[in-house]
Formats: sequence, structure tokens, C-alpha cells
Amino acid sequence: MPTQLQLVNRTLSELGRLSVSAILESPDAQQANAKLLELVPELYEVFNWSFLVKFIFDNTPLTINFSPDYQYTYQLPGDFGHFFKWQDTGSQWPIYMITDGYLLAQVKPVGYYYIVNQAAPKMYNPLFARALVLYAAAKLAPTLTNNVQLAAYLEKEYEKVIAKAITQDDMMNPHFATPYNDFDRITFV
Repeated sequence: MPTQLQLVNRTLSELGRLSVSAILESPDAQQANAKLLELVPELYEVFNWSFLVKFIFDNTPLTINFSPDYQYTYQLPGDFGHFFKWQDTGSQWPIYMITDGYLLAQVKPVGYYYIVNQAAPKMYNPLFARALVLYAAAKLAPTLTNNVQLAAYLEKEYEKVIAKAITQDDMMNPHFATPYNDFDRITFV
């Protein structure tokens, strides 16, 4: 699992630049770091990555209710990016609304999965990290190397790697398991 410095060095390597021992060591490394930090939220939105999913089970609503339409109000976590799905309970999902950092719902307790809005590079899986590096290198290539063909090549490589990353993450994602299914039951007539 990479560090930010390793991601910067991989990006520089894709651009034919020398590796650095610190991000502040060269202007190219600083630009690569800034571009990586700029593009990572964009890649978070490409897919519901399993390493970005967190689970919350909240049994303590706030004492002040903010809406007459909903019986309970829950504080959303500080790293809440966007809603993913409700906890598997076998029953119908509750009616809810998310507004101003609060989850308004008709049920107590609530259990749900959400996508975080930030994660440390050590959480990235290898293909996601590779896709991020290629994407940043493709965006930096015209300014750092004046080579548009390199940028086009890196963009094509990014598209291949992001497709592989999505496929791999989708196959390995435990959050899509369905414990209450009828697919493996045998019925006799």
C-alpha cells in the first residue's frame, strides 16, 4: 500500500523524471503531488470502491429534532462523502433524508454504509493507486514534458487500468453480498 511520496515518484517515473526523497525536493514533485491531491476525489466518484466504504450503526439520535416530517435526527460522521446503502435487515428500507450534515429518518436505530470523502493512500488497492498515478501523469504530461502524444498514451493506459480496477473491486467487494436471497433455494412442485 503506497505512501504519498511513492505515488509522487511513480507519477514522476511515468513522465520520465527522476525520483525524489521528499515531495518538496523539486518543483516537478510538488506539481505531481498537487495534481494527485486534486484528482483523487474525482477517482473516488468513479466507483463505490470497497476500501472507501464504512459502516455506521447509530442507536442514539439527537435530542433535538430538526424536521417535523421525520421522527429521528442522527449526526452524520465527519468523513461522510455520500450515502451507499442501508444495512441488510431483510425488511423494507426506511424513508430518510440527508441534509446539512444530518440523517433524518423514521426508524431507530439506523445502520448504513457510506462512502468516505477522504482516505489515506495506504488504504488504496494497487490497481486504484496505479490508475491514480496514470491519470495524474496524463494530466501533467502536456505541461511538464510538452509531449501531447505521451499524454494521450497515458490516458489510454489509465482507461485500461481503471476498468481493471473497477472489475477487480467489484468482484472482491463484500458490501454487495446479499444474505437474504432466494437464489440458492430449491423448490419442488
